[in-house]
Amino acid sequence: MPEEYGPNDPIPLARAAQLFFRGALTKSALRTEARKGNLEIIQIANKDFVTRNGIERMMEKCRKKSDQPGSGSDQTPAHGLSRMDQSVSPRTAAKAKLQQLRESLPPTSQPNTSRGAEVVRLK
Repeated sequence: MPEEYGPNDPIPLARAAQLFFRGALTKSALRTEARKGNLEIIQIANKDFVTRNGIERMMEKCRKKSDQPGSGSDQTPAHGLSRMDQSVSPRTAAKAKLQQLRESLPPTSQPNTSRGAEVVRLK
């Protein structure tokens, strides 16, 4: 029973997976949540533990928040903005990309740094 552990008592990962998730999660899944920053793991004598409070905080972090719609028939603050962001046309985007490429390319011919030849005028 989860009640046998206090809120800050260390619980081995495998035991916590059984107690709090009835085996639906494994200790590997709990380690994954720790890598994602959702679960605090306590390491004692090279063994991994969690606390009841840590599991509760993880579940709160992992709880999916319902997305608010982008528009609605009544314009209350509970619905988002109904105006769409102004987008750039594909043609304008392509022209801008080409301009960036042109500016970043080096010139195709090297500047002439040698002395020039004498100019002979034709009669």
